[in-house]
Amino acid sequence: MYGPDLAHIHHHGFSEFAEAAAPFVIAQLRKHEAKSVVEVGCGSGILARELTRAGFDVHGYDASPSMIAIARRTAPRARFDVARFRDVDAHADAVIAMGEVLNYGTFDDVRAFIASVQAKLLLFDVAERGAYPVHDEHRSGGDDWSVIAIKDSDGTHLTRRVLTFRADGRRDEEVHRLELYDRQELSALLRAHGFRVAVRRSYGARRLPKGHVLYVAVHL
Repeated sequence: MYGPDLAHIHHHGFSEFAEAAAPFVIAQLRKHEAKSVVEVGCGSGILARELTRAGFDVHGYDASPSMIAIARRTAPRARFDVARFRDVDAHADAVIAMGEVLNYGTFDDVRAFIASVQAKLLLFDVAERGAYPVHDEHRSGGDDWSVIAIKDSDGTHLTRRVLTFRADGRRDEEVHRLELYDRQELSALLRAHGFRVAVRRSYGARRLPKGHVLYVAVHL
């Protein structure tokens, strides 16, 4: 997932969310006196760039080698490695997973990941069970690309079919399958591992899409 074309499109066309969410994330890190950050599913490094500019030590992980290649150029002061979220070393003052990263796995993967987190602060957003639109289609484009994203949900899973088109004639297709999570079940899991949990609908002024929520989990 997120091969060269989709990684390029995501970086150039969909970076606004991470940029807009960064001030809230930075405020939370400072509030909880975090200095080191593990960013899981770091994508093309937009948030990592903003965090390193603010003085944080950032180690980013993403399952896509194409994303990591862009991230290393975008945020040269951060460290990056290719890894799925369930395999990362989640030892830092804070762990962040922005952009429905944990939905790209199973609840067992999430359970193992949360059990491995050794951090004061855990911030992540997910798409929720039963709250995601049944069907959605979105088209957008930029200078040298266009994309069509077709989403279908049965209430417990989401399938996203992504068609990409480049100005040089290249065409690609990816199918992403995500598991949706129950809020009560996920909150109970966090509490069982010693976290105090707050659920929000936005990163500060940057509201999340319909069907998504942000978890701010602080280790007691």
